[in-house]
Amino acid sequence: MTKPTINNPYIAPSELAVGGQVHIHNTAIVVAFDDVRYSLSTGPLNGGLHHIMAIRNQNLPFFVETEQELPGGSSAGYLKAEFEQEDYPLNFCTGLITSATMEFHVYTKVTAGDVIVETIATAGFEATAHCAGDGYYYEEKDGKFRQPGTINLLIFTNKALTDGALTKALITVTEAKSAAFREAEIKSLISGAYATGTATDGVVLTIDTNGEVLTDSGTYSLFGDTLAKCVRLAMKRAFENIERKAEYDKAVKAYEETNAEA
Repeated sequence: MTKPTINNPYIAPSELAVGGQVHIHNTAIVVAFDDVRYSLSTGPLNGGLHHIMAIRNQNLPFFVETEQELPGGSSAGYLKAEFEQEDYPLNFCTGLITSATMEFHVYTKVTAGDVIVETIATAGFEATAHCAGDGYYYEEKDGKFRQPGTINLLIFTNKALTDGALTKALITVTEAKSAAFREAEIKSLISGAYATGTATDGVVLTIDTNGEVLTDSGTYSLFGDTLAKCVRLAMKRAFENIERKAEYDKAVKAYEETNAEA
């Protein structure tokens, strides 16, 4: 029996069209810039609006009950420790944490006119598909940590956005993600309603401050429509890769069982 190999048709390029070097590791994807960019991040390290030079999507390969059990003593500390190993400037770094594997990440690029939007996504929803308002899984207290089984989106554009437009872009991203869940007919684990995402999703949206400044990122605008299309395509591909991963894991298990019997 031949050893199974990973089949991922959506691997990110080594360099983004909007600038930025992509480094794919077994447990992380890092995008680094030669110049300072500006981002809106939901991550625990330098979250919110922040100038950045490096972004990380970090896999958490083990289970913890509280943040204190993480290397560095917290989610932010864990990301700091990982960035420090590669000598990135911590004040200009942000990142997300996920239990999804990097091997099955997806890359998408959508252009319209002179607008470019690129997305690198990792996804897992099997244990966390959720419809907003269904109810909560836990109360954040005494450092209790919710293991991420999440959809993380790293989004990049050649345009600049005002702070208001950058914040509004999160609405566009969320609407597009929710539309993709509905199209794929993925249901909430609690109510059975169409899921709007997972309970632990994350986004880092990075703009080029030297690009044309836009004030509208809603779905009526060319930029907003391009952003939404890119996110929906990323989600479609991510759902495909979740199935590919399941098939790969099944094949690996069969291969190992066959070798054990030999």
